[in-house]
Amino acid sequence: MPHWTNYHQHCYYCDGTDAPEVYVEEALKQNVASFGFSSHAPVPFDVFWCIKPHHYDGYFDRISKIKQDNAHQLPIFVGLEVDYIPNIISPTDQQFKRLDYRIGSVHLVDVGRSNEHIFWEIDGPSKEYVRGLAEFFDNNIERAVGSYFAATRQMLEHHTPEVLGHMDKVKMNNKGQFFQETDNWYQQQVLQTLETAKAAKVIIEVNTRSVYKKKCDVPYPSPWVLEHIHQMNIPICLNSDAHHPSEITKQFAETALLLQQIGFKHLYIQTKNGWEPRPFSAQGIEL
Repeated sequence: MPHWTNYHQHCYYCDGTDAPEVYVEEALKQNVASFGFSSHAPVPFDVFWCIKPHHYDGYFDRISKIKQDNAHQLPIFVGLEVDYIPNIISPTDQQFKRLDYRIGSVHLVDVGRSNEHIFWEIDGPSKEYVRGLAEFFDNNIERAVGSYFAATRQMLEHHTPEVLGHMDKVKMNNKGQFFQETDNWYQQQVLQTLETAKAAKVIIEVNTRSVYKKKCDVPYPSPWVLEHIHQMNIPICLNSDAHHPSEITKQFAETALLLQQIGFKHLYIQTKNGWEPRPFSAQGIEL
């Protein structure tokens, strides 16, 4: 019988809604057979959506205990979604070595000068995206988006996580207003990043949150990007980036069908032996 897996969710240790135990209960109801927690890793400055640094050990210990307590019915893995900000935080930092896996993501593009860190937030409110584009990049969208992908490539080359999170999330606040995904410069940024991902042997996450939260009409990455990922034989996994237990498998069937239509035959899942490919259909993954 097919099942689902999901390794990207946020509980109330960061910006999720519920206790981690509630996510486990709901995952079982939603036919999930392999599950990972990935709260936003703590950063050395104040943002509401990350684990507070003094809560990190508690998060690790609690998820580890949940993993042990549920070993008989649901394999659970202890992870984090770790931001990459040069010289501030990366997925390969020593404090994250004890995790089962790391999702590496870029949410904040550092545009500071000298020792001052100033960020363009690509994942926040639209008005902040627009304000940062004007203030930091003089409305030069090619330079702004190029900075986002350059940071992603730098992470992949020098601080490689197991999973690359929502690789083209820079499109979220675009809505066709600033660039088109058919623009040659944009496609070159994406394809260069895919080449770097392939060389790094990273798994690229297919993230459904963009669709079920109505931020975009398509997942991260976009279908044309997924076609290149398939042609390049880069491994993928399917995640929902859930911030509420009801979202754990949201949009999975529709996205799995899309992946099948593109030509993908396998999704990667976490096992006790590491990441392994498994066949899938719109009904789930053959574990």
